Amino acid sequence: MSHHIFLRRLRNLAIGALSAVGAMAAAHATDSVSVLFGKDGWLFTPYEFALPSDATDTAATIQMFQRANKLFESKGITLALVIVPSKVRIHADKLPDDKPLDSYTAEKYGKSVAALRERGVHVVNLNDVFMASAHRASDTPLFLRYDTHWSPTGALLAAETIGKEIGADPVLSAALAKTVEEKYTLTMAPKKSITRARDLVRLLPAGAPVFPPEYVQTFKVSRAREGQTDLLGGGDSVDITVIGSSYTNKNTLYPDGLRYTLQRNVLDISIPVDQGPWVGMEAYLSDEAFKTKKPKLIIWEIPERELRSPPNYAARDARYVINNEEWISRITNLLR
Repeated sequence: MSHHIFLRRLRNLAIGALSAVGAMAAAHATDSVSVLFGKDGWLFTPYEFALPSDATDTAATIQMFQRANKLFESKGITLALVIVPSKVRIHADKLPDDKPLDSYTAEKYGKSVAALRERGVHVVNLNDVFMASAHRASDTPLFLRYDTHWSPTGALLAAETIGKEIGADPVLSAALAKTVEEKYTLTMAPKKSITRARDLVRLLPAGAPVFPPEYVQTFKVSRAREGQTDLLGGGDSVDITVIGSSYTNKNTLYPDGLRYTLQRNVLDISIPVDQGPWVGMEAYLSDEAFKTKKPKLIIWEIPERELRSPPNYAARDARYVINNEEWISRITNLLR
């Protein structure tokens, strides 16, 4: 399969990620509803609330990232793990009064980042920057009101934070220095526009309230070199792969935000959330896109809720459940 066909296939699959939120929430046994009605018209998925019972699976996930990181290191590939903080924490002030943010969920991100870093994984901490952002209480919030995903404002802040943390980390900055620099410019849209992202609205039952359009502040990133219009982010000069969930889908503008903040072209790949990060990474490592052009740097994005979901996570669709050791064995073979 060619580089571009692979990318088109993955992006077509990513469209299905919006409807996967319902299945994701249904898999969480303690959830009696798939959508929480928050304050001021905000909607949330209860699946983002962490549970102490997830501790064993979370520990397994952390171990898997540690082992994967060592495998990439052995092949001269640097990994930057990006964990998207949960909307229920970043916009906790909009949660309903009968479902406030609990202390376990509030603390899980920081504790997970610390555990990963102790094990040598280079993790970009988005949570602290997001929590400190004035956008949380503005008319350009970091997450969409009616959707699980970050807004263009949140996506750009994530890209800016990743750029800064890569620059501050000697290992990550050394990997970035080995890649080809390109000139990109960013232009903010002159006015807000309506977003079509409303995955939580689509989960509401018949007779639910009607939610008005949501307006977001978008931006456009342009490549400075004339004639270079590789919309898929491919090409021989691409040494950075940006892979992740539907948060990495091009429609969120996150990949373009990274092109601007890193001043590099990137290969961007997004995988539906129901398949999980492990299937997505294996698919990429199996493809000619990786075999013919191994990257210097992989920026691997996962939603915080995926910290509870190692390859053998039983609540995932059975088609995408993989024995943990088998997954490690597979990517070990793929990296040979």
